[in-house]
Amino acid sequence: MPIQIGSLTVPGRVYVPPMAGVTDLVYRNIVRKVDKGCLLATEMVSSKGLMFKPETRLMDLAEDEHPIGIQLFGHEPEVMAQAAQIAEKKGADFIDINMGCPVPKITNGKDGCALMREPDLARELVLAVKGVVSVPVTVKFRLGWDDNTKNCVQFGQMLEAAGASAVTVHGRTRQQRYSGTADWTMIAEVKKALSIPVFGNGDVFEPEDAARLLEMTGCDGVAVARGTLGNPWLIPRITKYLDHGILDDPPDSVDRLILAVQHCLGLIAYKGVRVGTSESRRHLINYTKGMHKSAPYRNRLTQINSAAEVVGILSELSEQEAGAEGKNRFLAVVQNYDFGDGENPGERNGNGEGSFKPPVNVDAVFPVAKP
Repeated sequence: MPIQIGSLTVPGRVYVPPMAGVTDLVYRNIVRKVDKGCLLATEMVSSKGLMFKPETRLMDLAEDEHPIGIQLFGHEPEVMAQAAQIAEKKGADFIDINMGCPVPKITNGKDGCALMREPDLARELVLAVKGVVSVPVTVKFRLGWDDNTKNCVQFGQMLEAAGASAVTVHGRTRQQRYSGTADWTMIAEVKKALSIPVFGNGDVFEPEDAARLLEMTGCDGVAVARGTLGNPWLIPRITKYLDHGILDDPPDSVDRLILAVQHCLGLIAYKGVRVGTSESRRHLINYTKGMHKSAPYRNRLTQINSAAEVVGILSELSEQEAGAEGKNRFLAVVQNYDFGDGENPGERNGNGEGSFKPPVNVDAVFPVAKP
């Protein structure tokens, strides 16, 4: 079921919103492979930072990942307007303004959710951005700053009046951050008060959760963030469940490990060995959560420094999870690497980096990023 966001038609009802350190080009490439129609956005980008470094890799976009938005944060209308123009030139299909981040280093600077305490300034930001770009402008915000100031309904109405084409509402206050339970009833109140599309966000970890959220809130779409960590298959499973009522089984352990190694190798190809392996650690931990007796493997994965180490550790875990067949299925993905006989990755070429050709499709991946 398509959603109309200003001039932009979005094919599906699932939105993967920005997550710092997660929704980079490689992650989005994986998401787009499993779900062609979901809505995507970059990691949040500092508008002020863009004034000094307009070529930041955070705004790298691939040709085949549209519809894609670039999320900006800041509190200076003129600076945000300039940043939005840069983002539009980069190819963004929409500009999203972050008014929901609860992290102190963001809110202490009057950015993120701090803007919910200054609605007049938030309104100026939307007007400033809306006035200089031709693509839709959207906003993500929370229920309010704390339990005593839940102003999400009035805040949403103000944003719509200022020209926002859609909003995403996280069902928690800034004070809660990510603790407690998301209040979907408050999201429903926002939806009732607005005529623009509303995406509900918070506590969606299964396809059934997404269906319940939409039923309870009347929202146009669902934003799924933490539930996708180590589990990008959740996105197409939600799409299929919402559109056809079919609940696909989640992938087995070996398939999860295969995608984990692809994700890691994609990051190495894009960001280089040092940064790529470092950033892979958190993803690998998420991909392996819940696997039987996997704690020792996760401990080793927190210390990886090369792709060869990753292949070795995950091949062992594949064997533990599914025996020789599982290990062979996993190794088949990396069989074209110059890893000797495949049983001891990296044995013949030191650290195993010399002849890497990642099995992920890196056609849309830019050259190795500078740390």
